[in-house]
This record gives sequence, C-alpha cells and structure tokens, in this order.
Amino acid sequence: MKPSMLDTDILSEFLRGNTKVIEKVGEHLKEYGYISLSIITYYEILNGLLYKDARKQLAKFEEFVELNKVIPLTLRMAKTAAFI
Repeated sequence: MKPSMLDTDILSEFLRGNTKVIEKVGEHLKEYGYISLSIITYYEILNGLLYKDARKQLAKFEEFVELNKVIPLTLRMAKTAAFI
C-alpha cells in the first residue's frame, strides 16, 4: 500500500462509520501509523461540523486530527497541482 492522503469525502465516510472505509484506513494505519489529510480537508470538515453545531463529532474530529498529520498547502504545492 502506498502512502496516501484522505480527501474530504473519504474522511467524512470514515467519521460516519462506513465499514469499508474504516477497514481500508485500518490497513493504512497498520503500515504507516497515521493518516494524512490536507489543511483544506481539515477546514472543510471543521466548517461542516461547526455549521451543524455538532459538538460531540467536533471533539472526536479534533482528537483524530491530533493523532494524525495535517499537511499544509504551500504556493509550490498549489502551482504543481494546478499544472497536473
């Protein structure tokens, strides 16, 4: 399995308890020990939970983030992505 970064849709499914996604995330965690997500995914999930005033889910999400890696977005990354 290659290292990967979860996007907002997949992370949302994980947080909702989708068993297929949880299984794949578990495999990834066994190999790498953490999950990567972009700062954009962090923002989108956080914004959605704040909008819904989902305090319990928000606390769980913040705990999840603390155990994993949030990848910042740099200008170089944005430019490379745009060209791809």
